[in-house]
Amino acid sequence: MKAKTSRLRQQLWRAYRSLGRTLRTMTPDRSMTPGSFYLMRRKCGKASCRCARGQLHPVWVLTRSEAGRHKLYSVPAEQRAQVRQLAAAWRRYQRARAQFGKHTAALLALADQLAQAQK
Repeated sequence: MKAKTSRLRQQLWRAYRSLGRTLRTMTPDRSMTPGSFYLMRRKCGKASCRCARGQLHPVWVLTRSEAGRHKLYSVPAEQRAQVRQLAAAWRRYQRARAQFGKHTAALLALADQLAQAQK
């Protein structure tokens, strides 16, 4: 009984420390922007253009959801590197947020197990 509670307590503290690492990832000191940054190919609509024959125009875009609708923003060449970094920071935040939820649930489950073992 005593060994089981000691092992659960150690697991609880390990889970708590990993929660701190996840929180540090979730709170970066740089800015971020929600959305996805990617290269999209599209038609311009002119009948005599090369895109009408299948050679589509490449456009770098940032897409995000605003007020429940998807919005596309074309990104100029001089801003692509910055937007790429901001969107990557957002993806890291989203992954860390998902991990935070999993770690928190695991932490609560361990706390419940420890309370049951000490009854």
